[in-house]
Amino acid sequence: MPTHTTLTDAFAYIESFTNFEKKPFPLRFFRLDRMHQLLDLFDNPQESFQTFHIAGSKGKGSTATFLASILNSAGFRTGLYTSPHLVSYKERITLAGEEIDDEVFLEQIASIQDRLSKLQPEDFPGGEYPTTFELLTCLGFLVFRQLKCDVAVLETGMGGRLDATNVVNPIASILTPIELEHTEYLGDTIPQIASEKAGIIKPNTPVIVSPQVSEALEVFYSVAESRSSPIHYLPHYLRSFEAHTHIEGTELRLEWNADLFSSTLPPPPLRILLRLLGEVQAENAALAALTIHLTMPHLSEEVIQRGLETAYLPGRFQRIQDSPPVYVDGSHTPLSARRLLHSFLEIHPRPHTLILGIVSGKRHEEIASILCPAFQRVIVTTPGTFKQSDPKALAECSKRHNPATLLIPDPREALNAALSTLPDPESPVLVTGSFYLAGEILKAVLPTKGGN
Repeated sequence: MPTHTTLTDAFAYIESFTNFEKKPFPLRFFRLDRMHQLLDLFDNPQESFQTFHIAGSKGKGSTATFLASILNSAGFRTGLYTSPHLVSYKERITLAGEEIDDEVFLEQIASIQDRLSKLQPEDFPGGEYPTTFELLTCLGFLVFRQLKCDVAVLETGMGGRLDATNVVNPIASILTPIELEHTEYLGDTIPQIASEKAGIIKPNTPVIVSPQVSEALEVFYSVAESRSSPIHYLPHYLRSFEAHTHIEGTELRLEWNADLFSSTLPPPPLRILLRLLGEVQAENAALAALTIHLTMPHLSEEVIQRGLETAYLPGRFQRIQDSPPVYVDGSHTPLSARRLLHSFLEIHPRPHTLILGIVSGKRHEEIASILCPAFQRVIVTTPGTFKQSDPKALAECSKRHNPATLLIPDPREALNAALSTLPDPESPVLVTGSFYLAGEILKAVLPTKGGN
């Protein structure tokens, strides 16, 4: 059996296949029959545990993390599969956020390489080897089976209908907010994108939905009805909802609509402080809590509260330094940028420096128009090398919204320049625009800050 001595080499093997996270790819790569055949080679590891499946444009990873943390608090051995990663591919495959030993990954990647070494591209549907994301998904399933997980929470990579994760029959399908994204693959309207995301809805399986624009919600109700799947819309279940972001965390207060919990006793009000910062995280936590109330009503409120309070995911409005305060966040859509700014201003009403890096293909002008005017200055940089970007064009865009814009292509130099020219130790810095930029900044501070 082929082996790798280091995890870097092992993941380099996985990455040597078609990697649509790094570059554009033909639509022919979207297919589930190849993923099913790949899993057949390993006796379908995804069938060894139960699953929750999450799709959407924003909030998938955080909702998955909240849900996995609750399940872990309840005593379930819980796998968590998310993307993208910030520093290491290992971040995508964890036990409810807890790191898994390198040896487990090395063993399962060696198993994948051994099986694939006996096959040619034409042995797979479409005449193509599995993609990097398909292999990572298979790896996650293999690791969860080896570790004897009871349940796994799976976040789709892109879309839903033809996503590599869409090979499971979940306890529930969960849909987070929809906005325009990946339009070259998913469609250029909200209904088209919502239709792709709704592809994870399975027959006679509960669907739990976060607050949505009306065009997306109509699609979800239609698809759920066509598949005889009961749909539960979070806003209908909330009698009241309040969220406030503080420097210590996000305060969440909500009361449930008792009338909609006819088959069980209505849950008591929720009053907690989340580790994750931002009002949007309060909504994600409420979505995870509702999912548990509807699918596992026997779990206690104490378990749910403990899971929500302890849940943590790096790169989501993460404070990496206190003085001066520095935050990193992966927001890369107009909606997420607007919500990030709202929560940031709750903590720091007079923000000083924005470090902005956005990969190509995103809605640069809209994001810049939301973020740049709120800061005294903007430093535009490169969001790493994982994906293509055009910092010069972004800087020109930023200058239209904030003349005090600098272009410093190297992310570490951008951070150093920001920190060395702040007027005082309390001047806040926000780094955002891409998870890849967040990862670059975390790698810069990891040796001294630990990335937490």
